Order: sequence, then structure tokens, then C-alpha cells
Amino acid sequence: MQLIKPWESVEEAPESADYCRSWEEELQREIGPKHCLFGCQVKLIGRRYDTDDALFLLEDGRVAEVHLTWSGHQEPDPRWPGTSIFATLEEWQSMSSNADY
Repeated sequence: MQLIKPWESVEEAPESADYCRSWEEELQREIGPKHCLFGCQVKLIGRRYDTDDALFLLEDGRVAEVHLTWSGHQEPDPRWPGTSIFATLEEWQSMSSNADY
């Protein structure tokens, strides 16, 4: 999968399965019952290595750009971890190509 720089696909990393699982588990630890991703099945598909931002594919095909807090526990404020949801990967790419990095 090709992502817009500075984003990189996690599919090519040799340790991909363990690496992805650790990010997916951290997301599940952080989201509380009022968070927009609560109860969603996610798969890590991309990362920005200059930040703690991650791109997750949701089970319904939507894409979530998430800024993890790495607190290791459920965040009490549903605004965290910071999350933007896009209908498709193409919509995310279109919006990301307009962002200033």
C-alpha cells in the first residue's frame, strides 16, 4: 500500500505482526466507552514515525487517523486519543495531501 509522505505503510516491516499488535493493543487500552472507536475492530496499516500518529483500518472499511497518548490506560476524556475518521482510505489520502506537514 502506498501512503502519502511522511506516512509509511507498516506492511513492509519484518516484525510487522508483533509491531502492529502492540499498537492495536495500546489503542484498545486507551479508548473509553464514550470514544468514537470504542468497540471497533482495528488493524494498523500506517504510521508517521516523526509523531505518535497511526492509521487504522476499521472493520467497516473506514479509516481512523489516531494520535495515541501512550498512557497505558483508558483515557477519561473521550477526545483522547485524538481521532479523525474518514469514510475510505482514498478520502483520508485526499485530505492528507492537503495538510501541511
